[in-house]
Amino acid sequence: MKNIITIVLLWLGANLFAQNLSLEFEIIQRLWVGDSHMENGRLFIIFSKEEPKSIFNGIQYPDLRMNPVFGVDISDWKTDTPLRIEGNNLYGFPIKNIIELQTGNWYIYALFKSFDSHGKIMEEEQIYSEPVLINIDSSNKTQHFQLSLDKTVGSATLPDDKKHFKYESISSRLLTDFWKKPMSVRFQVALPKSYYSDLEKEYPLLVMIGGFGERFYNKIISEKELLDESTPEMVIILLDSKAPFGDSYQMNSSNNGPYGDALVTEVIPYIESKYRCIGNSTSRFLTGTSTGGWASLALQVFYPEFFNGVWSTCSDPVDFRQMELMNIYEDKNAFINRHGLERPGMRDINGEPRYTLRTEIWAENILGIENSYHNSGGQWGSWNAVFSPKDTITGLPRMIFHPETGVLDKNVAEAWKKYDLRLFLSENWDELGFKLQGKLHIWMGTADSYYLNNAMVLFDRFLKSTSNPKSDAEINFICGEGHACDSEIPLKIMMHQMLERMEKPR
Repeated sequence: MKNIITIVLLWLGANLFAQNLSLEFEIIQRLWVGDSHMENGRLFIIFSKEEPKSIFNGIQYPDLRMNPVFGVDISDWKTDTPLRIEGNNLYGFPIKNIIELQTGNWYIYALFKSFDSHGKIMEEEQIYSEPVLINIDSSNKTQHFQLSLDKTVGSATLPDDKKHFKYESISSRLLTDFWKKPMSVRFQVALPKSYYSDLEKEYPLLVMIGGFGERFYNKIISEKELLDESTPEMVIILLDSKAPFGDSYQMNSSNNGPYGDALVTEVIPYIESKYRCIGNSTSRFLTGTSTGGWASLALQVFYPEFFNGVWSTCSDPVDFRQMELMNIYEDKNAFINRHGLERPGMRDINGEPRYTLRTEIWAENILGIENSYHNSGGQWGSWNAVFSPKDTITGLPRMIFHPETGVLDKNVAEAWKKYDLRLFLSENWDELGFKLQGKLHIWMGTADSYYLNNAMVLFDRFLKSTSNPKSDAEINFICGEGHACDSEIPLKIMMHQMLERMEKPR
């Protein structure tokens, strides 16, 4: 009986997947975007069993059950020439090779992201096609499908100002000099309730940095809460995370440019002058969660006297001996742990692994040039851009580990050390210790989804070991909380603590 079942299953498998599947796609470009042709970029072909309701915008969670996406680099494509792509040249997720694609009906559409818009601070230029319903049969003959790129993904523009919410874009000389092209920085400003009634009053400044991929036009705080009588009065700004290689982390980097210096020498002085801020180091504060938790903490550490305190939640790794679950200095492979097992990349609140690091990088590889995460714009692509040196040959960020094998590059790991916050503080505590007294306020869940609590434990252990001065950092571990520990410390409470800090004698 078991043998019969096995034969039936093998027969079903042979009919579900066409092992000699040969597909060819003809892509026609019918649009100009901006002032240039879309000649160089990455083409994606997206498959879906249901008619798509939205346009592909990256892979947020690398779910092995998701519908397939395939990508390929395109160069020197002229708009008057159809593009022909053989299926075996496509790199896919969650199946790498198109020959493994299930036969039957699929909705497919194409999306093209331009490399010519690389360096733009908003979105890449993108065009896409209408979804079409196709049938893939198990024939060994080449099956041809045509898609027309005739629609444009709308680029984000500055939203309309409201009375208490303003949306700004200013040119950055520092970033422009770095990129050798005009570069701007965008942010949102939330004004306190008395801003228009008390024209002589000046306010402290709160710099807010959101999670990974946060955009300046997202909600900072509800208008109701902002204008509530119990909400402390501060000018609040939300920074934009968009940088040429992903999230800027608001840091100076060899690949993105001097985002940290642009913030403290260009953006904040502009805001403090325009919006009646007090404008001194006593009155400037930072907060952020996840990516923003790390960025806000790093800004306080690297510019210790410019800000008067950070309220950081769910921070990205603050000790690279626990870069999630990897020790970048000692481990040899990112994907395989010291026990010879696949290294998890994310867990659910019950501790069950949701995906491995290998799967996470596979999903990022599909987004980047040459099927590589190093300029994917995803999480590891962004870390790589911020922490790694620039490759002198390609001009792209050097990779901390190989995108397919996971083998770590020890030279790149060495370069990451200057962004390892625990290491940086341990090497500079004599100079920084007194400057950071009373300024570090941190929250972290003990069951963080990305294992970020492990690095924070090491960070906490170091700060407790300090002397001359003994650190007074407040690190709060929230038992059983995952990667949403910011819900445990409402913004309004943080703001009250900031004002109390400002009013204390220094």
